[in-house]
Amino acid sequence: MIELLNIFFVFFSILIFLIGGIFNFYNYKKTSIISIDNLSQNLILLLSLVWIASIFDLSKEVLFIFLYIISFFSIFYFILAKKNFSIDTLSFFSIFLVFILSIVIANDLFLSHDSRLYWIEKAKIFYNGKFVNDDLTIKNEYPHFGTYLWGYFWKNSYIDYEYTGRIPYLIIYIFAISHTVNVLKTSVTIKLILFLIIMLFSYESKYFDGRQDILLFSFNLFVFRFLYEIFINKQEVKKNLILTILILNLILWTKTDGLLYLIVYGLVLFFFLERKNKIISLFSILTLFILKIYFYKYWEISLNPSAQMYDENIFQRITEIDIFYRSYSIVYWYLINLFKNPLLLISLLTILGIYIFDRRFLFKFNYIFIFYIFITLGIFASFLPTMYDFPFAMIGSFDRIILQHSGIFLLPIFYFIVTKLK
Repeated sequence: MIELLNIFFVFFSILIFLIGGIFNFYNYKKTSIISIDNLSQNLILLLSLVWIASIFDLSKEVLFIFLYIISFFSIFYFILAKKNFSIDTLSFFSIFLVFILSIVIANDLFLSHDSRLYWIEKAKIFYNGKFVNDDLTIKNEYPHFGTYLWGYFWKNSYIDYEYTGRIPYLIIYIFAISHTVNVLKTSVTIKLILFLIIMLFSYESKYFDGRQDILLFSFNLFVFRFLYEIFINKQEVKKNLILTILILNLILWTKTDGLLYLIVYGLVLFFFLERKNKIISLFSILTLFILKIYFYKYWEISLNPSAQMYDENIFQRITEIDIFYRSYSIVYWYLINLFKNPLLLISLLTILGIYIFDRRFLFKFNYIFIFYIFITLGIFASFLPTMYDFPFAMIGSFDRIILQHSGIFLLPIFYFIVTKLK
């Protein structure tokens, strides 16, 4: 019973902020404050505030109480202003599902090798009130945001159980899926069916054991939705661009792969945005990049994304390897692991079918294909100079890397289905 209260406390604490978040002050469409879009946007804002606390070493307890107070005042204002508090079906379903799956996390305390060796050790640092300069773990150069988030909610939980800090991973995952399907102009029934299809092919309880890949999967879903709004719907471009930049910042500070995503998304925005927004996005991305370099330099953290994986002189390393053998091995293991990821595999086959049926339909989604080509080439290039035993480096991680962006083709596919059903 006490564990159910703990789960309720964590989720209620987050939900209070999502309802009382700042984006509800700019609800020009007069939609419900508890709509999945408003909740998701305020979730991104909450994560960004937690990120600020993570780089300035702010008190977790003080921030928690401060956000609580501000949120209650905001909700009180919304009540006086007679804002719409009705809850739609998708929001109710998402909240209910988070609570149910949180019970699964609470009853499955197994941590994988990487989680035990790297991630929980970093989470303990922040749980114990220490900072990045106290990080003596094996991978102290790894980005810290995901483990700070873990430590933050672990610290501010009703009872002192580490799994509490991983429940936000689940909330982010569920809301990212709901937020994705909610962009479609179709019935709630179809949205729920599409939601369940995504979960069927992407959910495994082991993904919530503290590894960061499920966070990148979720963050990428958010970005895909925002880019859809910018390039396809062409609605609220500035707002969606700001939300995109906020998410890209979180991606950069969650895992070393985040740098590759930042570069590729930056190229997509530069190629496809209008000139004015192109400059804004380029400036923002450069700022994020410089900020991280400054932070790492200031705290004397290695800028090598993985000290065990890459030699200091990477160009010399490239001259020492058999590029042909490694290239062949990378392609081989990519294909092997692609078949282990049903979401991306089925998406690619469906996209192929759409191309055969109506290739002109896909032209409007050029930005998606550019992203997929560049991110795939970037992944291939990152494995070429690795110092890990080859091909062991890929066998142990390729499936999780593919998971991170496996939802890339969902919106083009769903858009096609919904369009043809009309």
